[in-house]
Amino acid sequence: MSSAVDDESLLLVAARAGDEAAFAALWSTAQRQAFGVCYHLTENRADALDALQDTQLAAWKGLATFEGKAPFRAWVLAIARNAARAVVRRRAPMGTIFDEVGEESVVTEPFEDTVAELTDLRRALATVPDSHREALLLWAGGLTYEQVGATLQVPLNTVKVWIHRARQRLQAELGAA
Repeated sequence: MSSAVDDESLLLVAARAGDEAAFAALWSTAQRQAFGVCYHLTENRADALDALQDTQLAAWKGLATFEGKAPFRAWVLAIARNAARAVVRRRAPMGTIFDEVGEESVVTEPFEDTVAELTDLRRALATVPDSHREALLLWAGGLTYEQVGATLQVPLNTVKVWIHRARQRLQAELGAA
């Protein structure tokens, strides 16, 4: 039985050779978390989807340059972070007026409670320094501390401190809400 690393290596070889199905299989391992990173950095669904599309295109075009020092997913999340930042930079100063609501959304609690919780979380996340917030979001998205360090290009202990401080700040902010 082959390991996930071996499977990823085989998919990478096939994708680099132009196999779109292999790329789709690789992309499926990172797409959801990449969207999460894009959404949290852009703060709205439309911009997040733009950044996600930019991420997918950049990943496809950049396969030849992917060195494989980190897992494919970590590499994609770094691309997503950069794509989301680019979308925010080119966004109109006033932002978008309307934020799309996907048809797949399911309301499981009163709308007001959901809005209040999201507002509190966004407000709390906004108080966290950018580097700490990015580390926390990548870690919360499923990356290990080592993968977060590789993605952000910082030492492992720095990642641990940033995530710890971000969590403390969120707990303090959300506890006060």
